[in-house]
Amino acid sequence: MVNAAPSTLASSRTALSGYVLAMAHAMSEAGLDYTALMAEVGLDARHLEDFGYRYSQERVTQLWRLAVERSGDANFGLKVARHIRPSSYHVVGQAMLCSETLRSATRRFARFAKLVSDSAVVHFHEGDAQCELSIALVTGGSLPRYQAFDTVLAGFLEYCRWMLHGELQALSVSFSHPRGEKPEEYDALFRCPIHYEQDLNQLVFSNEDMNRSIPGGNEELASLLDELASRYLADRVQGRFSRRVREVLLVKLPNGEPSRADTAQSLAMTERTLARRLTEENTTFYEILRQLREEQAYSYLKHTEMNIEEIALQLGFSDRGTFSRAFKSWTGKRPTEWRSEQEALTGDIAISAQE
Repeated sequence: MVNAAPSTLASSRTALSGYVLAMAHAMSEAGLDYTALMAEVGLDARHLEDFGYRYSQERVTQLWRLAVERSGDANFGLKVARHIRPSSYHVVGQAMLCSETLRSATRRFARFAKLVSDSAVVHFHEGDAQCELSIALVTGGSLPRYQAFDTVLAGFLEYCRWMLHGELQALSVSFSHPRGEKPEEYDALFRCPIHYEQDLNQLVFSNEDMNRSIPGGNEELASLLDELASRYLADRVQGRFSRRVREVLLVKLPNGEPSRADTAQSLAMTERTLARRLTEENTTFYEILRQLREEQAYSYLKHTEMNIEEIALQLGFSDRGTFSRAFKSWTGKRPTEWRSEQEALTGDIAISAQE
């Protein structure tokens, strides 16, 4: 499930300070001096509360190993999960908190997971009867501790409970690691069927729970935070190979959906080389294409007078219907609905400014 890339790539992967801060809180609860432990692996604890600061993923993985070893707690990841709060997820945490429903919050979590950690590969599958959230970690060096998977899934569940101000129970949870010495701690936190030694690390929710409202949710505000998160993501890939691919796709989109083969040819390389270079940056051609289309769709809808058909063609879709279905899968709304909400929000801001 997790393919470790060459260690020379590890230095480019990072994790947010807010996430490491949750680890620090758990270490303190375990009676450990997190400042000393971080220093042992070359991490400066003074940056823990610096918004947006990023630590080396390789050293964070080393910190995981040290924390588990010194605490003697194989279930240390579950302890970290209880400290996940909005700051743990950067601006994504705030956008999730402003989401109208748990479904839209989960979509944001999956979409912007790489802002929290370059190593995170998150998929959110929405089925007719249930929704599945799966996580993989590609660290680019040492294999991640299984406790990191515990924290991602348990932390997401605990954060959702915190946002809802109440109970939330998954239908099931799956882990790739074996059943541990204290499975009762997993039972107490997840409170649902738990499956070990599976192919995926995954949470499964009912559609009914995914549609639950988040108290105080404001989708218009959440969409503004989405734009901020998108800019942060764009800054993260500045100068990287994936940025070059985005630039090529941006030129090609108005002429129809670009293929991977055509894009590779424009970059004077084979498809295999294109795929390999993107894998080294923990992404894929189709992921970049989807993200670019989504970002451009928001921009066109909000800042231009183009109608939906024109926007669809600019984004390389064959027709309005295909674009509308794709947009609804991103946001849960049709393009016309989303545009109307943004226009209403802009009008409200203008009125407030005049007052």
